[in-house]
Amino acid sequence: MTSERDIERLLDRWFTERPTDVADRVLDEVADRIGRQPQQRAWRVLRRDSHVNSYLKPLLAVAAVVVIAVAGVAFLGQPSDSGVGGAVTPAPSPSPAASTLPSATPSAAPSAGAVLPPWYTTSETPSGPGILSAGGHTTRSFMPGFTFSVPDGWVNDTDSVDFFGLFPDTPANQAQFARSEGLAQSMAMSVYPSPWFTCESVENNRGATAAEMVAAAMANEALAVSDPVDVAIGGLTGKQFDVRRNPDWTGTCPGDSDLPQGLDPRDERTRGIFLDVPDRGVLVMLLYSMSSAETEAFLAEAMPIIESFQFDLGPEASPS
Repeated sequence: MTSERDIERLLDRWFTERPTDVADRVLDEVADRIGRQPQQRAWRVLRRDSHVNSYLKPLLAVAAVVVIAVAGVAFLGQPSDSGVGGAVTPAPSPSPAASTLPSATPSAAPSAGAVLPPWYTTSETPSGPGILSAGGHTTRSFMPGFTFSVPDGWVNDTDSVDFFGLFPDTPANQAQFARSEGLAQSMAMSVYPSPWFTCESVENNRGATAAEMVAAAMANEALAVSDPVDVAIGGLTGKQFDVRRNPDWTGTCPGDSDLPQGLDPRDERTRGIFLDVPDRGVLVMLLYSMSSAETEAFLAEAMPIIESFQFDLGPEASPS
């Protein structure tokens, strides 16, 4: 997920380091991220709402221009075969062996065959398979990869290297999507350095481990956090806890003025599951419900899915 700050850091890095060689996988990754920039607020920390995207899209466009420009510099900076200004330096021939090697990172190409619920008329190209059949499934691109099981009525619209999302095909989600193009209940997952829950501008939940992130959230006066419990899911260990906006918090959140129709931040509920991933960081899972009245029913169906996860933690599962 690329936030505004992430893009600013990316631009600073490009302008400072001025690389002269750009790997194809870098261009592919940037193009993929631009093409699938999420829209739904309901997936909060990992997906951005439409009003946030209104200023992220120009930044994404700038990032694309920078990448294209750098690629052009790399092309123009290559030795010319015209012989002008010095001896001709022949370009090395590509290695036949290297050309046949598979990519170390799974493909994050859009899923052309994805079938989505008819009400879910998103403009984003899904990278996941869409509506899932009941039973077992395997991720296509997410790192670390995993297997999981779902009942009828669940949708996987995003399965990229750094983001995985599920949501139930329910009347509540259909109604909220019609109002705001957001979702009332959803699950999102990513290896993310600083998750936020209710007001990004006043939260700093950064940490190197799951325990550190949870401690930061508990220390934030804008949040009401349940006592965390230790969990083990699919070969990973970490912490699980429930979060809501602190009803006693007297501060203000600037983003509240732009919330989608029907969303009351005081009524939102999120279950966080933070899992430590060796050599990668913290895998953040957020099970979000915009209504406290519907939270328990949502969790009753979503938690068995989470508990079915079995992660592939072998050396070949690590990104290059």
